[in-house]
Amino acid sequence: MRKKLALLLAGGMMISALTACSSGGTTAEETNTGGNVSEEATAASGEESGTEDAAGNSEYSGTLEVWCWTTDPEYQIEAFEKAYPNVKVNFTMIGTDYDTKMQTIVDNRTEGPDVFYSDVKNVKNYIESEAWENLSADPYNADTSDLEDYTVKLGSDADGNVRALSYQATPGGFWYKRNLAKEYLGTDDPNEISEMLSTMDGVFEAAEKIKTASNGATHMFATYKDIWQFANYGMRTTPWVVDGKFQMDDYVSEFFDVSKQIRDNDYDAKIDTWSEAWYASCADDSVFGYVEPTWGLQYVIMTGAPESEGNWGIASMPAAYFNGGSYLGIYQESKNKDLAWLYIDFVCNNHDFLNQYAQDKGDYTSMKSVNQEIAESGYEESWCAGQNTFEFFAGQMDKINTDIVTRYDDTIGNLLLNNVDLYLNGQLDKDAAIQQFKDDVGTNYRNIEVE
Repeated sequence: MRKKLALLLAGGMMISALTACSSGGTTAEETNTGGNVSEEATAASGEESGTEDAAGNSEYSGTLEVWCWTTDPEYQIEAFEKAYPNVKVNFTMIGTDYDTKMQTIVDNRTEGPDVFYSDVKNVKNYIESEAWENLSADPYNADTSDLEDYTVKLGSDADGNVRALSYQATPGGFWYKRNLAKEYLGTDDPNEISEMLSTMDGVFEAAEKIKTASNGATHMFATYKDIWQFANYGMRTTPWVVDGKFQMDDYVSEFFDVSKQIRDNDYDAKIDTWSEAWYASCADDSVFGYVEPTWGLQYVIMTGAPESEGNWGIASMPAAYFNGGSYLGIYQESKNKDLAWLYIDFVCNNHDFLNQYAQDKGDYTSMKSVNQEIAESGYEESWCAGQNTFEFFAGQMDKINTDIVTRYDDTIGNLLLNNVDLYLNGQLDKDAAIQQFKDDVGTNYRNIEVE
């Protein structure tokens, strides 16, 4: 099933769409669908997976409006409608301007969906805009005891009230090509590669070995920005904004140095993330590996290299991190809040559904018990030569730090990378680039004090 999905995605190669969805999936211009996408979700509902018997759920009826920017909900909707046969879900998929449309609706409290999804980078925006219902209060009383702690925290407001839930947790690692690891590093064993990459000095040592042994044909990374993928929430320790004041973490200066070391030593292939060349590099020997989270396998590797099953491994890096994730909340203006909660609780907190989802998609879920059961079952990921990827990700969860997450992270992170580019291209020296970065933050956020 996963191979067929990869081939389908590869045929589309919807690059701009994936850029808009850091949790994976595809997007398109606004469309409507009832979620009839495949038969794979059949076993995720009703008697076939052990969830509530569909006949016993016939008391629930009505129509539910669900909005998202990706096709991901189609699988969930199909399973939900089978479990609740008298509930019809109208699914609206909106393109890359999704968040602009949703924020306008939320700010003006105009008519909209009953349930809408958000990428993790915008969750705090919607929470602080009071867009979603308080799921910790009556009549919802969300039970989050079996959900991964960091996902609950990200979906909660400053008072600890849950406003949105997720069906996935997205810890990350370093996905590498086993054939190149054997040839240039002498092993493809994930534990040994993890040991090599446990420090930045080790990362650079491995990068130099790969460059030398390949005569410069293979680069450690596609782009220096891969380092930011794990450093953003793995190396920083201070939130960008505290009490209305901009805080520049001590790591920022180090990141400029690390980026220059990668570029000056030709450790990156200088390929833009999400570009056609980036996907293509998954299928050749130009790039050794990719810093991506859980969904990187399905939406990056399977898409870019559909014939490479069995040639991948995943290793840990100098710091644990997470990236992406989709969250669901009940829009405050919804007229169907009871059905909206029924849907969210099913998608994000139903053990049998999430277990089937994990088996079908190979995606790491938001539910502790599901992840643990699969990890302990001896799960073998065929794309990673039988490596137990669930066990690997389970080992990363306790190391993830979400204390520094703010609503400003995505924009400020992009401003930082823009100025690192200017530094690497010789347009600004380091001090000038850092000052320009601060100035850019002040220009973009007039309400933030920047010293």
